[in-house]
Parts: sequence; structure tokens; C-alpha cells
Amino acid sequence: MGMLHLDNKYLRLLVMSMVIIMALIFVQDFADFLDENSNKVVKFGVNQHCNSAASICSASIVNEGDFQRISFAIKGAAASGKEFPMTLTAVGFDFEGIQSVSVAFEMPGEELDSQHVLFSPDKSTHQVVPEKWDAVARLPAISNERTDWLAVIRLKSSKKEYRAEFPFSF
Repeated sequence: MGMLHLDNKYLRLLVMSMVIIMALIFVQDFADFLDENSNKVVKFGVNQHCNSAASICSASIVNEGDFQRISFAIKGAAASGKEFPMTLTAVGFDFEGIQSVSVAFEMPGEELDSQHVLFSPDKSTHQVVPEKWDAVARLPAISNERTDWLAVIRLKSSKKEYRAEFPFSF
């Protein structure tokens, strides 16, 4: 009888050990899953003196041997309430693809109700991963006379979200 009691203790200890080990494995796997699927936002460093309304502004990242560059330009005359065309070039995203490119307009220190405008890929080059993207947007209406804007570009790939803030004024 005493032998059976010892086996029960041993069995309980074994089961509890297994439960703890399984819980630790699950927690680690879950942490890895969250890490892999968290919105990894990679910020491009943009030259803050470049004016996207006057010239093409570029930003690039060299990461683990990968070279990625985006260039952004406002092609028309940007003014509050008027539509204007924009173009974006994205190079170096071949292996991870591009799912979407969008822009939102912000003004430092102002609360604006800015909408995200999606860019459309230029399919005329027949590339698997398009490099050229176009959009037409309208600036949100503002009450003051400021003209210092940020075009916040979000480029989503299958792996990450890339973000760049291109300044412009008109």
C-alpha cells in the first residue's frame, strides 16, 4: 500500500513538472509569435530641409546588406482644398513585396482630421513588385496661414511597415 502512495506523489510531481515545462514553452513561443508579428515600424531618416513640393526628396536604409530607398515628390501646386498629384518610388523591396503605400498629411502642433490616401502602383512597367506609385490628394483645411506640412508615408510590406515623414511647404 505504501508503494502505491509513493507512486502517486511521484506521478503528481511528474505531471506538475510537465505542466510547468509546457507552460514555459508556450509562453516563449507566444512571445516569439508576438515579436515576429508585432507591427515593426522602420523609420526612414528624411532630410528635413528637402521640400517635396519643390523637388524629389529621398530616404534610404541599408539594413543587413539590403538597400531600400523611397523617393517622394508632389508634382502639382499643393494648396489647401485643391487636389494635387504625388509620386513615390520604392526600390529594394523585391523580396518582401509591397502590400500598400499610403500618405497622410500632418502639421506639427496641429490636430488635423487627416485621411490616409492610398497610392496606386504604376503597372505600365510590368514589374512583379512595382517601383513607381501615384496618388492624388487634397490637404485638410486649416484655419491659420501656416504652410509647413509633413507628408507621412506608410509603406507596408509582407514583413514590416516603413514610415517616412517628408516635409513640404508651398
